[in-house]
This record gives sequence, structure tokens and C-alpha cells, in this order.
Amino acid sequence: MQTNNSNYGELTRNIRENQLGGVIFGCKHDTIEECFRKQLFGLPSVHYSYVRNVKPGMPLFLFNYSDRKLHGIFEAASPGEMYIDSYAWSNDGCLRSAFPAQVRICTKTRYPPLLESQFKTLLGDNYYNHHHFYFELDHAQTRALISLFKSLAPSNFIQVPAVSSKRNLAVPDPKKITANSKEINPFSVLSNTAAPVNWADDVENASNSDEKKSGGSVSDYDNLDDNFLQNQFGPHSNPDEVSQTSSGKIDGQGLELIECNHPLVNTVNGKRIITDESMLLNSHNEHNGAVEVDEVEIEVHNNPGGGVGLQPERQTVLEKLKGLSFLRQQDAITSKDCTHSGSDQRVPDETQINPNLSCGPFDATMEDKTSFDECSHGNAEVLQIITDLQKRTEALEKKLIGSDKEILSLREIFKDSGRKVQQLEYIVDELQFKLDSSLAHLGNMCNTLATPSIFLIGGYNGVTWLSSLDSFSPEKDAVLGLTPMSSPRSYASAAVLDGHIFAFGGGDGMSWYNTVECYSSRNNEWTECPSMNQKKGSLAGICLNEKIYAIGGGDGNEFYSEVEIFDPYLGKWICSPSMLTSRFALAASGLNGVIYTSGGYDGNMYLKSAERYDPREGFWVRLPSMSTRRGSHTLTVLGDTLYAMGGYDGDKMVSSVEIYDPSLNAWRIGDPMNTPRGYAAAVYLDDSLFLIGGMQSSVQMLDTVEVYNASSGWSVLGSSSIGMRSFASAVVL
Repeated sequence: MQTNNSNYGELTRNIRENQLGGVIFGCKHDTIEECFRKQLFGLPSVHYSYVRNVKPGMPLFLFNYSDRKLHGIFEAASPGEMYIDSYAWSNDGCLRSAFPAQVRICTKTRYPPLLESQFKTLLGDNYYNHHHFYFELDHAQTRALISLFKSLAPSNFIQVPAVSSKRNLAVPDPKKITANSKEINPFSVLSNTAAPVNWADDVENASNSDEKKSGGSVSDYDNLDDNFLQNQFGPHSNPDEVSQTSSGKIDGQGLELIECNHPLVNTVNGKRIITDESMLLNSHNEHNGAVEVDEVEIEVHNNPGGGVGLQPERQTVLEKLKGLSFLRQQDAITSKDCTHSGSDQRVPDETQINPNLSCGPFDATMEDKTSFDECSHGNAEVLQIITDLQKRTEALEKKLIGSDKEILSLREIFKDSGRKVQQLEYIVDELQFKLDSSLAHLGNMCNTLATPSIFLIGGYNGVTWLSSLDSFSPEKDAVLGLTPMSSPRSYASAAVLDGHIFAFGGGDGMSWYNTVECYSSRNNEWTECPSMNQKKGSLAGICLNEKIYAIGGGDGNEFYSEVEIFDPYLGKWICSPSMLTSRFALAASGLNGVIYTSGGYDGNMYLKSAERYDPREGFWVRLPSMSTRRGSHTLTVLGDTLYAMGGYDGDKMVSSVEIYDPSLNAWRIGDPMNTPRGYAAAVYLDDSLFLIGGMQSSVQMLDTVEVYNASSGWSVLGSSSIGMRSFASAVVL
């Protein structure tokens, strides 16, 4: 589940729980297969506000950002939760999932995907710009989407549900079978001849029946009105007609069972036959009643790793099926001899061998009775083989259940271990400053830091949201951990005032802050300061004229143009003139007593515009626009110019750089970075610009540092000490 836009402040409708009819999740070409394989959809944590309202049975859809197609129709198999799979869509489990708002799914009916041009009209109210739309659907929109999927299905479309995570085998209703049941050999489940069956009807009816029994599922599947379809899509849009048109016909040759996801037992005429995900169960061949053992043997040899611990059992099953095939051929010959052994002696119809392989009593010669005894003996061996297979199958089922329980237990142990490791990290941080040292000693240690030094504040390392404060030395490639903040803080801003570091705003991945903390390098401790007037993150902050400016930002629902000022002499935050445009994930910097801001997201699109504010004038002035839209970028002073570097343009991370010259009031193109990068921490130190960490894409974090010098251009430090880190703040002190 996944979208690259939702990580950057995408809006939510925030409709009420009882009004939520369905949810659209997102993916790309490189994540859609994992969605279906794991039967799991996910979105970034900002969407948990409505994903938590998903109930089992609710209709779901999957939008592929790569080709702009909508897939459906899916059904929620669990409530919406956080971190059902903590490492889904995360580069083979190397990183914690960037899409933790998750729900397990099963497939209602898999229809061909819809083009955006086909469904865009129905979701017109959800589009907040030409390229992006809300994922929350009310009941009317949900019913309309389901109707559209059914009405646009091709007339020859056979609705075959995709394999779901439910452990059941869909078996058609015997009442729908019009074939001659006498021609069906109940034991020939491995032959190739099969009759097409419309499985969608049976699966859908079974699903609806389950929903009615449970009473707890909330779904718009059963609320569709034929009149609604005709009003919306014309008189030929009745889903029943589509279903009738696409349904298969029974041709009398037998049944075909769909492929199962797990080993299970299928009851056929009171007998149990082992099935496996590597075997597709078909009907018997009408031309001969023998089991197609050779095909099973080929399948076994071609799939030696079909299941964990099942290969020896498959070989045993194969050998017994070979014996069963031979016995059945002998029984057929014997039965034929019994019927035609003499012109005057014919076995009555009611005493012939029935399809269940039981030999009834009849009057015959001694030779006939001998043949009958042999037939009965052969049938007894067949029944014994089936009994053995049943016992082996039950044993395998028990082993599988035990393995599943063990896997779930190990997963819980792994999650618990992760939490304990995080707790230990916090304890180590505390012990680092409390054991074998005093507060005065810590103060002395901080005084020995190189001056000036780069301080990294908070952020996210791919596993946890950070409350850390680290001193980073590029020359020594060393990071020194200092006293952490009182809580994790990412998407925040930081500024230096009177030798102190102020960190304000941001959040912990679940909620936004208006709190402010101040760090004293002399005492190596944090103190609480007056809070801002609004909770916000992805804001910009600078220090100018002995005051701290908190500029723009947002809370995921609103995007601010407001500016707040902290005056240490007043001891509180006061309002300042607002910017001309709302800007979320903007960048700002101060030069020659003037504040400059650029880019960001205004709620509809990423911006290329820029503004400046001179406190002596008291109002904001619009500047020439950049050539590239940018958000989550950096704006840093180098000499008498401003460098706007990297960021997100609404589609991807960029590596381009633009330079603003205040004397010319114009932008020019600079040398691009080596790597596309957004949400990086940037500082100016020793006539160079340092970009630390950040994101290369919506799922790929960086652990590198790029440095720009006007004389030598861009270079990448061979730094390994900072590790992966994004959404952090940085200052020089």
C-alpha cells in the first residue's frame, strides 16, 4: 500500500466512522505483488485517522500510482491497525515499514482494473488537485465504484476470485451441476478433463452468507440497487446480467476445483483426498476411469520443494495412487467379465457394481462368485489406502497448524525483542551521562567539543523516531551522543539563540507538537520553554534580531501561512505578519537581516514560488519563482547568495540546485547534487554546505553526507558514523 504522495502531507477527508463506506489504498509496480502475496494493504501513518475505522467486510480498492489504474474489488479481513507487518514494503525487511496503517484483505471478486478516466468522474469530489485524490470513500461512492467494476467487465469475463488468505476450498453448489452424476468417478480428482464453472457466484454468495451470520461486518456489496446501476451506467449495466453472461456451462464431464493456497482435505463422496497448492484438482476423464498417476508423478518431480516437510508424504501418496490405478483397471476388467461371462447369465442392473465401488450380491456361477470375491478384496484394499491417506493428511494438518503457531510465536518474540532493544537504547543513553560522572563533568565534556560543531536533533532512523541530540564531526567522522530530548521529535525545526539550541514543533509519527525545548551546552541539559500557539510540523525556523521565527508548516489537515515569533524578553510566542501563501514542508533562511522562504506545499500542489520579509518594512513581498517545484528541500546561505537544494517536486525526489542572488533579484541553475535527496538536514560550516541524510525516494533512506564548496563543487564524504537518518534538524553552534 503505498503512495509516494501521502508521505508529504496529503489531505484526508476525516469523514465520520459511520459515513465511511470504503477505502482506497495505494501501491506501485514494485510493491503491488507484495500487497497480493501478503494479502495486506498499507498507507503512511498520517492516514491512520481513518484506516482505524476499517471494519472486516468493508470494500477496499488498490490504486497503482505507476500506471494510474484502480484494482478491485477487495474486502477487509481485519480491522485497520498499525504495524500488522512492521517490515512490509521495506526492502526485504531491512527497514521498518513506511506504510504502517495497514489492513489484511481477501478478494471479493477480482475484476479487470479501471483506468483513471473511467472512475475519475465518480470520485470528482475527492480530487483536491488534478493528480491526487482523497482515499476515503463514503457509502454512495463505494456503491458507485462497485457498480462501475461490474458494469464495465467484458461480456465474456469469467469472474474468478484471486487466492485469498482464508483456508477454505470453494466448491460449487451441487444443485447447479446438470451433468450425469453416474459418469463422474468420485476418485478421479487428478485427471485433466474439467467443465468450466462460474466460481464468482459461489464465492460471493458464501461471503455474503458469512457476513449476514456474523452481523458485525459493514459492507456496501449487498446494498447495490439495480435501478442505481441503470441510472448511472445505462439499461445494460445490471450486474446479474453480467454475471449470467460470464457464467460457465456444465458440460457433463465433471467438476474443476480452484487452486488452494494451503494443504487441505477435500471431501468427495464421503472420502477425503489430500490436496496441495502445487496440485490443481480437476474432474475425471470420461474416456477412462483410471487415475492420471503419471501426471501427478511429473508434478511431484517438477515441484520437489512444493511444501515444507511434505516431499516424503507426496512420494508415498504417489505410490499408493499407482496401486489404486492398477486395482481400478483390474476391477474394470473383472466387472466386464462378470457382466458378459455367459450368454444366458447376465447380472441384473440393480446388482452391478455401483460408483462407490461396493459389489452387491448376485446369483452366478462359481467362476462369477470368484471374480466377485476378487472385486470385493480389491475394493477393501482401496478403502484401506484411502483410510491411510486420511490419517496421513490429518497428521500433516496437525504439523502445519503447529508450524503456524510456532511462526506466530516467533514473530511476537521478535516484536517484543525490538521493543526491549529500544528500551535498552534509552537506558544506555541515560547511563552514559549518569554513571561514573557528575553534571559538572558532563558540562566540561561539552565544553571540549570542537567549536563550531554540527548538532543533529531528532529524526527517524528507519526503525524508531529519535529524541537524540548528537554532535557530528565531519573531519573525524565521529558522532558524540549528548543528553536526549524529553520526547521523540521529527519534522521539527531548530534555531540557535544566545548560545542555546531551541527545538520546536514536529511530532513522533502519530501526533504533532507545539512544545519547545531549549538545550544548554554548558550544562548538557534540556529545559522546557513556552509552547507555540499551534501544533505543527514540517515548518521552518530561523533566528533573526535576537528572536526566533517559526514559519508556516501544518498538521496534516491544515497548511499554515502564519508566522510566530518567540521573544525571550517577553517569554512567550507572539503573532507576526503571515506569508502571502500557505506553505507546508517549506525552506527558510535569513540573509542581511531579511527572511527568505521558498517552495513547500499549499494543500493543492508543490510550489516554485518564493517570498521575503524585512522586519523593517513589516510585510511580505513576492519574489521571482524557481524553475522547479520543491518541498522538503533546504535553503542555505553561502556567501551573499541562497542555495535551494533537492526536495520533492510532487512526483519524485530531485537533485537539482537553484541559486538566488538578492542583488539581481533572480534565480540561476547551480550544479546538481550527486544523489536526489529530500528531508535532509543542512548547515553551513567552514565555507561549505553540508547535506546530511534524508530520503532518496519515498521508501529509501540515506546514510551519506554531501558537501558543496564553491571552488571544488559537490563531493560525498565517506561517513559511516551518522547512520540512516531523515526528518532531522541541524544547527551549528
